[in-house]
Amino acid sequence: MEILTASIILISCLSVGICGIFITRNRTGINKHSRSYIKDMQQDLKYLAEAKKQEALEYRKEILRLKGSMNRLKSGPNITESDMESGDIASVLLQKLGLGKYKKFLDPYMPKINQAIAEKKDDIIETIQANNKKAEPGSSDTQDTNSL
Repeated sequence: MEILTASIILISCLSVGICGIFITRNRTGINKHSRSYIKDMQQDLKYLAEAKKQEALEYRKEILRLKGSMNRLKSGPNITESDMESGDIASVLLQKLGLGKYKKFLDPYMPKINQAIAEKKDDIIETIQANNKKAEPGSSDTQDTNSL
């Protein structure tokens, strides 16, 4: 009788375990609709990743363009003697300083600008030449500070 009771208990435990496996498999299993939903989500994620990648590349290009323009502005304009001898020095200055996009707003004032430049040509030339000269190594105009 003990063997019969033990075998019934063993068989019932085994059947409960197998039923539990089937029930959890059916509840957590992937059906046709959930597979299509997962594929749609994966495609959406791939699309978003590609869009963000393109956006990052565009931002990188914009940053490099802005860095280049900042470096050109930091280096200052290089104005040659032939530029100074041309009749329309205001247009040359607008181009060299990177302000060409404002030329259409300044067109009515160009004769006055050229006249003012012609009057103070020597001062402007001296200022530009002083700005074009590079600082000599070892000499600095700033004060040296002592730190602890």
